[in-house]
Amino acid sequence: MRTSAPPTVCSGRSTAALLTTLLPLTVSLLVWASQSQAQESRADVATNTSSSSASRAMSVLQNASDGIDATQPGSKPVIYVNNPQLLREMQEQSLLHHTFRLSAGGVPSKEEDGILEGGIPLLERSATLGSQLRHLANNELGVTHMQATFDELPYSNLERKEEETVKEMVQSLERKFSLYSRLLTEMCETLEEQFTLDEPRLGREAQEYRPCCLIPDNYLEYKSHFGTRVNEELWCDTGFGSGDHLLPDDFFVAPYNLTEMFALNLRRYPTIKWQYFMSTNGLHTEYPAHRPGTSLGSDCGQSSRHRHVYEGTLRPRGRNIVLLYDLGEALTPRLLLTAKAIGHQVVSTLTLQDNIAVVGVAGNVARPAAACMRSAMTPATHDVKQTARHFMDFLEIQNEPTNHTLGLMTALNIISQSANSSALLVYVSRGVVSSQHQVHTIMTSLASKLDTIKTRVIISTFGLGLLKHEFSLEEQFLAALTKQDFKMFDIEYSKTPETGKFVGLDSTLNVSPFIHNMYDVVEEPPLPKEGALRDLVISDPYWDDDSSETVVSMSKIVRTEEGRLLGMIGIDLPLANLLEDVTHFTSPAHSYAFVMDAQGNVLGHPKLGRPESWTLPLVPTDVMLLEQTPGLSSIRGEFFSTHSGHTFLHGRAHNGDQLDKLHYWWHQSESNGWVMVVAWHDSGLPRRRLSRSVRPLPPTALFHRLDLLSPSEARVCRHFNQMATLDGSTLFLSVGSYVSPLSQLASGVESLGAVQSITAYLSDNTQLIANPGLRLGVRTDATALYQISDFWKKQHEDSDLSKYIVRRYAAASSGVAIMYPGTLLDRSFDPRSQSWYLSALSNPGRVVVSPPYLDPGGAGYIITASHTVYQGESAAMHSPADPVAAVLAADFTVGYFYKILLDLEPACGGDDIFDQERKVRCFLVNSEGYLVAHPSLLDPTRSSGPSVNIPPHITHQEPVLSMELLGRVEGWLTKASCGRWWHGASERHYSLQVPANQVVTLPATSNQGDNSPCLQYALVSVPSTNLILAIINQTCSPSVAFCPCSMDDRLCLNCQLVEAGACECPCECPLSSHPCGDSFEEDKSYPWSTESSSPTNDTKDSANRIWQTYFDKSFGNGQPVPQVLELTTQPPDLAPTCHRVPEPPVSLQYSIGLLAHLDSCVAVSCSLHATPTACLGVIGCVWCYLNGDGSSLLSHPHCTEAHHCYGGIIGGPSPYPHGLATLPHSDNTHGDSGNPIGPVAGGVMAVFLVIAVAVYCYRQHVGSSSNSLYTPASLQPRPSIYQSQPAHDIDAGDDDLLDVCGVGVGAAAAVSPYRMNPGYRRPPGVADSSDQGYSTMTPHDDSENLNYTDLGGLVGLPASHTVDDAPSSSGWSPPPSPGRQERRGSLLEPSHTLLPPAKRNGPNIIQVPVTVHMVDSV
Repeated sequence: MRTSAPPTVCSGRSTAALLTTLLPLTVSLLVWASQSQAQESRADVATNTSSSSASRAMSVLQNASDGIDATQPGSKPVIYVNNPQLLREMQEQSLLHHTFRLSAGGVPSKEEDGILEGGIPLLERSATLGSQLRHLANNELGVTHMQATFDELPYSNLERKEEETVKEMVQSLERKFSLYSRLLTEMCETLEEQFTLDEPRLGREAQEYRPCCLIPDNYLEYKSHFGTRVNEELWCDTGFGSGDHLLPDDFFVAPYNLTEMFALNLRRYPTIKWQYFMSTNGLHTEYPAHRPGTSLGSDCGQSSRHRHVYEGTLRPRGRNIVLLYDLGEALTPRLLLTAKAIGHQVVSTLTLQDNIAVVGVAGNVARPAAACMRSAMTPATHDVKQTARHFMDFLEIQNEPTNHTLGLMTALNIISQSANSSALLVYVSRGVVSSQHQVHTIMTSLASKLDTIKTRVIISTFGLGLLKHEFSLEEQFLAALTKQDFKMFDIEYSKTPETGKFVGLDSTLNVSPFIHNMYDVVEEPPLPKEGALRDLVISDPYWDDDSSETVVSMSKIVRTEEGRLLGMIGIDLPLANLLEDVTHFTSPAHSYAFVMDAQGNVLGHPKLGRPESWTLPLVPTDVMLLEQTPGLSSIRGEFFSTHSGHTFLHGRAHNGDQLDKLHYWWHQSESNGWVMVVAWHDSGLPRRRLSRSVRPLPPTALFHRLDLLSPSEARVCRHFNQMATLDGSTLFLSVGSYVSPLSQLASGVESLGAVQSITAYLSDNTQLIANPGLRLGVRTDATALYQISDFWKKQHEDSDLSKYIVRRYAAASSGVAIMYPGTLLDRSFDPRSQSWYLSALSNPGRVVVSPPYLDPGGAGYIITASHTVYQGESAAMHSPADPVAAVLAADFTVGYFYKILLDLEPACGGDDIFDQERKVRCFLVNSEGYLVAHPSLLDPTRSSGPSVNIPPHITHQEPVLSMELLGRVEGWLTKASCGRWWHGASERHYSLQVPANQVVTLPATSNQGDNSPCLQYALVSVPSTNLILAIINQTCSPSVAFCPCSMDDRLCLNCQLVEAGACECPCECPLSSHPCGDSFEEDKSYPWSTESSSPTNDTKDSANRIWQTYFDKSFGNGQPVPQVLELTTQPPDLAPTCHRVPEPPVSLQYSIGLLAHLDSCVAVSCSLHATPTACLGVIGCVWCYLNGDGSSLLSHPHCTEAHHCYGGIIGGPSPYPHGLATLPHSDNTHGDSGNPIGPVAGGVMAVFLVIAVAVYCYRQHVGSSSNSLYTPASLQPRPSIYQSQPAHDIDAGDDDLLDVCGVGVGAAAAVSPYRMNPGYRRPPGVADSSDQGYSTMTPHDDSENLNYTDLGGLVGLPASHTVDDAPSSSGWSPPPSPGRQERRGSLLEPSHTLLPPAKRNGPNIIQVPVTVHMVDSV
C-alpha cells in the first residue's frame, strides 16, 4: 500500500529559497572564522617580525565592534569586509556593527586602545614622508648648497634711507608729469598754429572725417601694450558716428602735424597708450587707430571714450545734473533703448566733482534703491555711477500716461535740496501731451516752482522720436520747457528764463554728438587765469575698456592766442607706469611701499599685485582696509594734512611674541595730491645686502635669450613647448630688475645689443662698465644665484629623480631668476608674483608644495615644490624670522607625488592604481584644502574640460570627509571669508590645520548616528611642510553628500549661502555696491512709489564706516551674523582682507616651425617602463590603458608618450587650448618615420615668398600712383581706408619694405634655427606682440652693432644711488624734442627713431666693443 509523503517535505523551489536566505549568513560565518584565525596568526607573528606589505594592506580594512578592543577576551570578532553588497546584507540582519581604525604608530593612547596591531603607523609614515621631502628640497632643489653659498658670501650693512627713498619716488612721478606736460604743450602749439593757417578751409575739410568703427579687420593687428587690435600707422575719428550725417559747419580736422607728433611720441616714449584730440564741435581723433566694436560698423554711435576727461579738463569745478526719464505708455521699446543710451552717455561724462540724480516718471515716480539717491543729488563716485547705470538698465515702459508735472516737480525738489549755484535738468521724453491746456498747466506749475528755488536751473530736453524742425504739439511742449518760455502761455515769471538745449533723436546712432557740448548751456568753459594757459589736468585712475587696463589721462585745453577754445589734447598712460617705483620697490628688510590718492583710496599696494596684471577695474578702497594696523585711524589724517613726515605704530610681529614697530614715511605729490608711503617693520634685525665685492657673473653664463645665441655658445634644444638648453642655467631679469620697468616692458623683447650690454656689465670684474639701468642688488643677486647652476646640471645628469623633474629654478627679491634647463621666457614674466614664490615667503623654512596646475611650457599637469633660502650667517644658524634672500623651486610631474604615496604605503594603490572606485584612498592635501596627490588626479576626464585650470579641492573630491571635518568642534577644517575690496569681491576659502604629532580620526561618538559609519578617516600633518597626509577607508556607499562647486569659474553657486558649516568649494562673490556709505539705511522697497522719501545725502566716507558699505542690510539690526562673514562685524583695522592673488603662469608662444626643427632636450623612452607604477610620473610618459571612447580597456595597455594618449586615453584630447598642444617630447614615435609634410610645405612657402617679394619689388620699381596707407607722417594727401578696397592694394610699410627688396642674393640664404639671417632687419613697429617677436627670433631693432646701451628707461630715473653703479651719464634728462620750427617746417619722418644723446665718457666709465656671434649665410 502506498503512503503519502509527509506535509513537511519541501519542494525544490522551497529548497532554493531557503538556500538563498542562508547564503549570506554562511558566507559571513566563513569570513569571520577565516579572518579570526588570520588575526590570531598575525598577533603571534607580530611579536617577532614586522608585518609584511600584504598584511598592512589587509589591516587597512579592519572593522571591529563599537569601541571594543578585539584583543580582549570576550570581545566581538573582527570582520574584514569591503564588499558593499555583503555589508548591506549583514547590516540588515543586524549581525554586527563595524568600526574602522587606523594605527597612529608609537605608543597608543587611551583613545587608541581599540587600534589593532599591524595597522598603518601614520605618524611614522608622515615622518618618513617629511624626511623624503626634506631630502628632495636639499638635494634636488639645492637648498643646502644654495644656503651654504649665501652663508659664505660677504655682506654689507645698509643705512636707513626710507625718507630719501619715498621722496625720490615722488620726484620720479613729478618728472613724468613734467615730461608729458611738455609733450602736450608742444601739441597744443601745433594745433593753434595750424588752426590759424586752416581757418578759411574748415568747411572744405569735412570729408576728412575717418570713423574708427569702419576700419577693416586686415588693417588691425593685436598689440599687447594696447590690449586690443590697433594700427600704429593710422589714426581714426569718433564723435559723429559713421560720418553719414551732415557734419557741423565749423568742423575742425586734426592737422597732419598733430598726427605725426602722435606717432613720433609713441616711438620715443613707448609707455604712452592713447593720444587724442577732442574738439569743441565733437570730433575725437585718436591714435593709434582701433575699432571699438567687435565687427565692422558696430558701435558707430555709442562711443563715449574720454568724455569724462574732456569735461574734467574744461569744467574742473563739476556740475549738478538731474536725469529725468519719461516712461509713459507712449514710449516704444526702440525709443527706450535710445533713452538708456542717452543716460549711459551722460554718466560716462561724470567726474568725482559732479553730482547726479536719476528719476523715472509715468503715473508714479521711480527712484534708485539707494537712500541717498532717492531725493538728493549724490557725488558721482564709482558706486553711484554703477547704481545709476543699473537703475537705467532695468527701467521698463509703464502702461499709463506720463504725469509730466509730477516728474518735473520731483526733479526740482531734488535740485532745491542739493544744488547751490546751478543745476541742469535733462528730461528724456516723448513729450506726449493731450492738449494745449495740459501744456499750460505744466508750464504754470513749473514757473511757480522755479520762482521758489534759489538755484539757477537750466532744462535741456531730448525728444525721443521727434525731429527738431518738424512742428508738433510734443515738439512745442519740449521746446517751451527748454526755453522756459512762459510768455508764450501768459504766465508770470519773476526770473530771467534760462535757455537750455532741445535735441530730437530717433536712433541710438545719433546720441554721441549731442552729448558732447550739452553742458555749455550751464557753464561755458572758464577762461584760464593769467599765466595758467597751459595748466595740466590729471584725471583719477579709471578702467579703459578698450585696452582692459587702468589708465590715467593727462590733458590740456587748446586755445588760440585770441582765447578761442578749440578743444582738448590728451595722453593716456598706464597707471602701472606712474606707479612702477612703488610696485617694484624691493628691500632686504621687512619693507614695502604703497600709494594713495588725495581721498585716501589705495592706488598701489603689495596686496593688489602689479597694476599691469589687473584684469578687473580698481574699486576705490580706503587705506584702512589694507593697512590693518591698530591705531592707524589716529594718524590717517597726517598723510594728507602734511606734505611729508614720519611716524610709527606698534604692529603685528612676525614671530608672534612681541609687537614690532611699524614705521611710515610719506611724501605728497604737488601735481595731483597722491601720497607715496614706505613702511618698515622694525623687527630688530640688521639691514644687510650682498656686498659689491662679490665676484661677478662668470663669462660663460647664459642669458635667457637663447634665440640670439650662436651654436658655439649654446646647444639649443626643445624642452616640451619651450626653447631650452642643457649646457647650463639661463639668467632672466624680470622688468622689476630695471630702474624703469614699464619702459622695458613696452619696448618689447631685448635686442642683441641690449643683451650684450647686460651680460658684459654683470660679468665685469673691473666694475668699470657702465650700469645699463639695472636696480641696486641685481648684479650681486645674479652672481649668487648662478652659483647653483653647476649643481643643478650635475643633479640632472646623475639623480634618479631627474625623470620626474621638469625644471629647476630660483628667484631673488630683486627680480633675478635662473632656470635649468635654460629656457627662453616671456618678457612680462615676474617670478615674484607667482604662487610658488609667494607661498614660500609665507612659509619660510618649510617645503611648500603647490596643487597641480597646467604647465605653460607644455609638460602637462605639474606640481611645484619650493623652499626659501635666508640671508647668509657666519654661524649658519637660521630661523624663520631671518630675511629671505631667494626662493628655490622645482616642477614635478603630478604622477610623481602619487608615486611617493604608493612607495610609502602600498595599501594606497591596491591592484589597480587607476581604479576611481577604490575603497582605500590615500592622498596629500595642503593647508588650504587643495589636493596635491589624489586618485582622482589620475582620472582621464581631468585632461580636458572647463575645470582644467581650477585646482582640485578636498570639498569637491571628498565631500563626506569635508562635511565631517567642518562639523568637528576642534576646528580642523574651517571656512572663512575675506574681502578683496579693490576688485569688489569677497572670497570664501578654507584652512586645514592638523596639530603636529597628532592623528585626527573619526571620534568614537560620531555625528553619523547609531548606524555604522561607512567612511573612516585619519589625517596627520607632514613635518616641515604645508602638507597633510590623509587615508580614507570606505566600506560601503555612504549617504549622498554634495558640496556646491562651479567647474566653469570661481563664482559661488549661491552667494546667499554664508553659513560657516555649509560645505562648498572655494569661490568668490561680488560685493554689494552701496553708494550711500551705509548699507543699513538703504531702502529695499519697490522703486515705484507715490511718496517722497525724506531728504538724505549720506555719502560720508569716514574710516569707521567705510567697511559697512560692502555688505547687505540683512545682516544689520541686531541679527546674528554667520561666522564666515565675521568681516561684517569688525572695524576696518580688523576686517579680514584677502592676501595677494598670485599671477597665473605665463606661456611664451613660439613659431611651431621653429620648435619643430629643434631636437628634444631629454630623450625619454617610455616603452622601457612595463608597469603602470613604473610609468607613473615619468616626464613625457603616460600609461595608456583606455580606448578612444574613454571607457573600454585597451587589450594591450602600455607606457607611451603623453601626446599620443592624453589622460591614458588613446588619442585623448589635449588639456591645452586648441593650437597649443604639446609637441612630441621624445624622438620615439613607435617607429613611424612620418610623412614629409613639413619639408614640402616649407619648400612651397619659400617659393611663394620669393614670388611675392619679387612681385612687390617689381611694383615698387614700376611705381604706383596710389598713396601709402600706413604713412601717417607722409606729406602725401591723407588716404582713405574706409572704402571698399582689395586687401592686396594695402602697401604696408612701403619705406621699410624697400629695404627688404634691396637685400642682395647673398643675403637670401638658409636661416639658422637660432637666428634669423643677419641680412634681414625687421621693420620697426610691425611685429605682432602676441608672439613677442620670437616667431622670427630676430632683434627688434638695428642696435646690434651699437655699443652698450643705457637701458635705464625713457622716463623717471631715480637718483644714482638706486643702482649699483651710476648710470652711464652723469644725470638723466629726457631726450630732446624737435623744436617748433623743425616740426612745422620740414616734417620729421616717423620711421626715424630719435635716440637719446650719446653718452659721455666719464670717470670709471668705458665703452667696450662686443663681438656679435651669429650664423653666417651659406
